[in-house]
Amino acid sequence: MNSTNLFTLTQKIADFLFVVLSFALGFVFYTSSGNHSVPYAFGQFMELGSLAGLLFLTVFHSLRLYDNKTSLLHVVETRRLLIGWALSSLIFLSLVFLFRFLDLSRLMISTSLGIAFFMLLIERSITYQLHLLIRVNGAGSRPVVIYGAGVVGRHLFKRIYHSPGLGLRVVGFLDDESALWGKQVHIGEVRRENGNLILGGIDQLVALIESRGLREVFVAIPNATYQRNLEIVQICRKHGLSVSVVPPTYGQQMHNIEVEDIGGIPILREKESGPHFLYPFVKRSFDVIVCLGAMIFLSPVYLLLALVVRMDSPGTIVFRQKRVGKDGIEFDFFKFRTMRTDADPYAVTPKSAQDPRITRFGRWLRRSSLDELPQLWNVLRGDMSLVGPRPEMPFIVATYNEEQRERLRVRPGITGVWQISAVRGEPIHANMEYDLFYLEHRSLLLDLIIIVKTLATAARGIGAY
Repeated sequence: MNSTNLFTLTQKIADFLFVVLSFALGFVFYTSSGNHSVPYAFGQFMELGSLAGLLFLTVFHSLRLYDNKTSLLHVVETRRLLIGWALSSLIFLSLVFLFRFLDLSRLMISTSLGIAFFMLLIERSITYQLHLLIRVNGAGSRPVVIYGAGVVGRHLFKRIYHSPGLGLRVVGFLDDESALWGKQVHIGEVRRENGNLILGGIDQLVALIESRGLREVFVAIPNATYQRNLEIVQICRKHGLSVSVVPPTYGQQMHNIEVEDIGGIPILREKESGPHFLYPFVKRSFDVIVCLGAMIFLSPVYLLLALVVRMDSPGTIVFRQKRVGKDGIEFDFFKFRTMRTDADPYAVTPKSAQDPRITRFGRWLRRSSLDELPQLWNVLRGDMSLVGPRPEMPFIVATYNEEQRERLRVRPGITGVWQISAVRGEPIHANMEYDLFYLEHRSLLLDLIIIVKTLATAARGIGAY
């Protein structure tokens, strides 16, 4: 049994045991009050809990919750888990009260299923982190190569490098350009010993299968001719390799695509999807309620920070800057001042805590992300939201292409996917995939996940420099 199948089996066993455990806790909670008695034994109820566990496994399998794939922020899997719990609970309740098993109490069953909801969230989170830890250490990862050492191939490599949960280990690049063979590709902060070498051309596949155990090839040359891409795919298949191809639409305005079958002919088309029609209202209500509560609760913190900023260096307490919001409309963007007043407000963002423009207290403010607190006022005014793409300065937005302007369709946010990613130190516009992912998957669930992860990031003191 390989590591992937072992992890899947372990996940199924854990799901089953935690559902059964939830029913045990539900029984204990119901009977421990002393006001409730049941006409059946604990063992009989646990037999029913075991049936519930098998039902949950069946529903989870049908919703592909045991696929060996990981989405960004684990949001797709979390959404499927919530749907799976709701569907399993509904089927279970229907069966129980249809066949009158054990003359069960509605309160006991509801309690057990409610506990199962939280237990599964906790269990799935723990197993996901263990899975991630194993993959970070290289165990069970699949060796792959990227065919194409150009901009797209390098971008793909960086995403794989920062997503160990995918279980992919890039052993190097292949490319048609012989002048590049033997050279190393410099990709941001990725260390050079992590598969950056361009190993050769298509003739290296057999050697890589034998020496590196190569199993999969990512073809990342979307500008190549159809015939050339087809040749590479056919050669890979001849050697028993799995092949994935970056589509020719990558980097263009069509970013959210799906494959549709029309009479046996595969068609690439842009998904016609969007958030629930109530989402804008719910999101705005959530923003206002949370911001009002936070500003009232944190008012002593605001006063203390304002006092220290003023004492630390001369100048204004709040830094104001023009940023671009929804539909390209400019607004005044607020932060606690962390740099000296003689610093150019539109200069390049500091890359190090030793930047002389940053004040002494400003270093701590930026690292803790508390300099962002005045933006709660931006949210109340309607300029921003708690979660969304980070607002950029006007001169940067002026250089946007059509794809980059997609991020202006929604209110910018205090935090977003990019802020909790592994590349938050890079320019925002250089990592558009994160904003496009948010636009595609917008929901209150995703917003809550981002907020929780942001608070965890700030608590660890790994904010901006």
